[in-house]
This record gives sequence, structure tokens and C-alpha cells, in this order.
Amino acid sequence: MTIKQAIVQQALTLIKPQMVVGFGGGSTVGELVKEAANHVNDITVVTPSPTTRQLATVLGYTVVDTAYCDRVDIAFDGCDQLDHHGNALKSGGGIHANEKIIASLADEYWLLTMQDRLVDQFDIKTPLVLEVLPAALSLVMRTVSDLGGQATIRTANNRDGFTLTDSGNLLIDCHFPTYAKLTDLNVELATLAGVVETSYFDHLVTNAWLGDATTNTVKALF
Repeated sequence: MTIKQAIVQQALTLIKPQMVVGFGGGSTVGELVKEAANHVNDITVVTPSPTTRQLATVLGYTVVDTAYCDRVDIAFDGCDQLDHHGNALKSGGGIHANEKIIASLADEYWLLTMQDRLVDQFDIKTPLVLEVLPAALSLVMRTVSDLGGQATIRTANNRDGFTLTDSGNLLIDCHFPTYAKLTDLNVELATLAGVVETSYFDHLVTNAWLGDATTNTVKALF
């Protein structure tokens, strides 16, 4: 059994029939979606990920939109980094606004990740990502610069132009010289006009399954 499969097996124990379950993006969550279909597929699924939505639909789950869902029993997702207080940076996928909606709806929000992504202090190599209305681009770029950061518009890999979210917004990758006051920095940017959401999850995480590839073991964060 691989360490990813071991993480999935632990997550499976938390899924019960008749639950509304949130599944995020990423390969580990994808494996959980597949495995759950073999054990307890009598669940309703919500997801921020188009890839996960397609997979869940093919597997025969009932998939609903969060616009028509006022509560989620449990949700699973990945992360780029996680600290010991349950805060996380989820910067890679660019779907953090919809991920936060599900996290906020969920009674329990679990991250499935590797032990080496648990940090004492967030690594500045991982950007703080902002989903931004196109009209606010100049305002956001100037504000990030004023706060001592460097902002870059994320570009598309498979075509000429910028990466757009499902809502048609821009993704701005922001690098700062330190994350020592990340909570305050996040609040300042999150409340800026035109910023839809940030990739910093402040006390939204209930718990996490952490896999250690060296020992091939899985443990809970809390």
C-alpha cells in the first residue's frame, strides 16, 4: 500500500451513508473519490474542482452546486502548506474561493497531505494568491507593492493570455519577503476592493491526515 493509499483509507473511515461530502482537487482527493465509490457511494457530493466534478459524475454520485447546499457534513482537500494551528496555504490550484465556500459550509474540513508540508512557519516560496476582478488589477498590483510584495499575474500554460478562474477573474501570485504577519497581511488584502478571495485559510481546517513516506504511516494533526 502506498502512502497516498494509506491516507485515503484513513479518510474513508470518516465518510458515512447519507452524508453531504465535499471533495476538493488534487490526486489524493481524486483517489478518495474513486475509493469511496466502492465502499459508501450513497452520498451527495459538492466540489470546487471541475476535474473532481467530472470524476464524481462518471462514478454515479449525486453532485450538487454549493449555491443550493446550506450545509456540508465533511469535506476533504489538499494544501501546499499547513501549520500546527490548522492554518493553510492553498495556492496551486487557483480554486480557493470555491474551496473556502465549501470549507465554511462544512461541519468538518480535513486536509489530506504529506508530513513534510506541515511547517512551523510558512515558506515564502509559496505565494499568497489572490482571485481578483479584472477591473481591480491596477489597484491590487499597486497595493501589493506598497505592502512590500511582488505581484505577478498568472498566465495560462496552454494558450496565450492569463489564467482565468471559473468566474472569469484573474489570479495574482504575491510573493513577500516574510510571512511573519501573514494573518494581518491576509486581512488587508482580502478586504481590498476587487479581491474576491485569498489562498490563505485562516482557522478553517478542522484536522488533517498527514502521511509520512519514510515510515509509511499516517497520523492526524490534532
